Amino acid sequence: GKMRGGVIGGSIVEGTFSIGDEVQIAPGRRIGEGNKAVWQPIEATISSIQGGGLNLDTAHAGGLVGIATKLDPSTTTADNLSGQVIALRGELPGIHDSIRVEVDLMDTMVAGDGEAPEPVHRLRNNEMLMLNVATATSVGVVKNVEKNKATLQLRLPICADEGQRVSISRRTGSRWRLIGHATIV
Repeated sequence: GKMRGGVIGGSIVEGTFSIGDEVQIAPGRRIGEGNKAVWQPIEATISSIQGGGLNLDTAHAGGLVGIATKLDPSTTTADNLSGQVIALRGELPGIHDSIRVEVDLMDTMVAGDGEAPEPVHRLRNNEMLMLNVATATSVGVVKNVEKNKATLQLRLPICADEGQRVSISRRTGSRWRLIGHATIV
């Protein structure tokens, strides 16, 4: 049988990928346990690109694509790589396990059917929020709140650049509700 590498599905945020490109996937794999764990980006070479059922030579930003690599398929199982960022080698955004953000909260939460809109309270130290950055989701604990800035300590690291927008949700009852956006500073 032919060796098939693992396929990584995702949307391309920026840039163009071509067959033969060397890429890095981040945050990558978790190595080690507990406080000693570090995240190591995965290096791979693109061996084929599929989009819309076709084999392509290049994939451009905005497209949803499957990029096949020669990685061991066990590395590329959906779980392991969901929310990962793929970039050409050397162009990877930083991997952060805490981010400083400038927060822009909405006045009221989007209410469900028949619910009165609830006001959005200011961020509180040590509360837990859910963040979405591009395709990644992480839970963060709020630290050092000052006016409209806060530090978020993330449970799962994210790969992002300064200036990137993050949406923030707060748990209300059993649901996460969007309360605003933030920009990484």
